[in-house]
Amino acid sequence: MNSSDPHNPSYLQPPLILVIEDSSEDFEALDRSFRQSSVKIRLHRSQTGKQALEYLEKCLIEKQVYPENVPALILLDLNLPGMKGQDVLQSIKQNPLLYYIPTVILTTSLNLKDIHECYRLGANSYLVKKMEWKSFKQSMHIMVEYWLNTVTLP
Repeated sequence: MNSSDPHNPSYLQPPLILVIEDSSEDFEALDRSFRQSSVKIRLHRSQTGKQALEYLEKCLIEKQVYPENVPALILLDLNLPGMKGQDVLQSIKQNPLLYYIPTVILTTSLNLKDIHECYRLGANSYLVKKMEWKSFKQSMHIMVEYWLNTVTLP
């Protein structure tokens, strides 16, 4: 079914981005930058890896009833309480029902070991959070425009 088909329930809602981020300050910055973007989206926040994986599992169970709740994009911080972001990424990319969802690492880590490990585990992109607001906002707008308006997703 085409995404512009009015009989498709997901047509009625903007795409959903799952943000896996424990920092309220970082999430608020993301939310603010997305509200200023020309791309209309919805956000769902999980503060831990465990919470995110539970949400994704629920999405898969309800996929036939509520397809609009399956994320079009996942933004994943590496520094999470409890479960590391790399472990969350591995769980997502090893699941045949989830691996196709683009997963972008959004972190403060410039550590080459982290970068290589994330790409090895299947990350679709690795973005380092910009500290200056204007640069951060611009990189978020470019990322959302690319993943939700430029590429063709399954």
